[in-house]
Amino acid sequence: MVKPIDERYFYAVNCAYPNSLRILNKAQFDILTAIDNQSSIATLCEKLSIQPNVLEGFLNILAETEIIKFDHSFTKPKRPNTPQSLNFWIHTTNKCNLTCGYCYISTLNTTNGMLAETQTQLLNKLVETVNRRKITSIKLRLAGGEPLGQFKFWKGFIVEAKTILKDLGCKLIVSFITNLTILNEDILTFSKANDIRFGVSLDGLEQHNDTARKFRNGLGSFKVIDENLRKLIANNIPVSVNTVVGNHNLEGLPSLTHYLIALDVPFRYSIVKGEAVDAQLLEKYLSESYAIMQDAIQTGWAFSNRHQFCDLKPNELGFQTCTSGFSGGAIYVDGTLNYCHVHFGEANQPAFSIFDEDRDLVNMIEQGSHYEDMKSTDCSLCKYKAVCTSGCPVYRVNGKDPQCTIYHKFIPLIYELQARERLKLLQDYKMIAT
Repeated sequence: MVKPIDERYFYAVNCAYPNSLRILNKAQFDILTAIDNQSSIATLCEKLSIQPNVLEGFLNILAETEIIKFDHSFTKPKRPNTPQSLNFWIHTTNKCNLTCGYCYISTLNTTNGMLAETQTQLLNKLVETVNRRKITSIKLRLAGGEPLGQFKFWKGFIVEAKTILKDLGCKLIVSFITNLTILNEDILTFSKANDIRFGVSLDGLEQHNDTARKFRNGLGSFKVIDENLRKLIANNIPVSVNTVVGNHNLEGLPSLTHYLIALDVPFRYSIVKGEAVDAQLLEKYLSESYAIMQDAIQTGWAFSNRHQFCDLKPNELGFQTCTSGFSGGAIYVDGTLNYCHVHFGEANQPAFSIFDEDRDLVNMIEQGSHYEDMKSTDCSLCKYKAVCTSGCPVYRVNGKDPQCTIYHKFIPLIYELQARERLKLLQDYKMIAT
């Protein structure tokens, strides 16, 4: 894909090769657009009045990230034979202190937290799998319910698991997926000491967040979340914000964008699954939000490291949308391992148990449910297939993400904003250097 940034500069990117985006000036743009899959270097030199060694050197630079190739063997993202890392969603508890009407956890508030024997078996299974599979890193996302209500129960596990797995050559990364209405000095101190990360759910600023995310007494949660979010930032504890975008909070997206940019935290906008969203309003408010991000880039805001849209992977790319079915899954409070956490409580979903002595965690993932390869023909032919990977496999409609149309509009814009960010860095560097 080759597109203009402004009247002087352009960007080129191979949407199937990781980190391939390059900034081009007008002369370089003219070279790239002169390539017609037929002309030789000699012919291009004559047409463009360029010395052969100069042109060949530039083409070799483009070939490093497969913007061009000297043959037809372009790289395609491939599924590795075996995972080197694992990623699990851990359902620590069904208890939650909020009453969000759209919560998808069907078993919410039906039981308490994970039992101690289940937690112990989880660690045993992690150790068994690391030893057998030579796994080098594991990510655990402690969720619920509200996992920080179970914080004391998980402190010892985290310390013990990190120590044991480190001795086996495996790094353990732990995150709390939380509504962040619970935070105290014990949590802050422990998190700093043990490199704990936080993923925070936030629907918008006060009005739009508090419409749905209420305490049981009916009061909204935004003020508490805002205060606690700032505490995490002040303590240099890694935190990111996830906003599920639906009809109830679309209008507040631009103001939320200003807020999150000012906080300078990574944030993700995810379109709600399984519900119809007003397409025109979605495009309108997303466009306004990205215009705000574009302005922020000019003041030094790091767009590439701070924003993600849905499951799109414009830089790292991928062979599938998430780790489920290959190197990850979701473990329920009773120790069952599901394909995804949205399946918790569904009786018709096949699931293994971490108490199964005959299988390690990778065996369970391999032998469980699989949705990731159920993709439409359109997706297989799409130039953005490695960026989008057909969206969440659980919620695809006829093999593709329901938001396919909106992705086709915003993927080029996301690349453009990355290019504008890159261009500003280059220009700032030249100003400093001179």
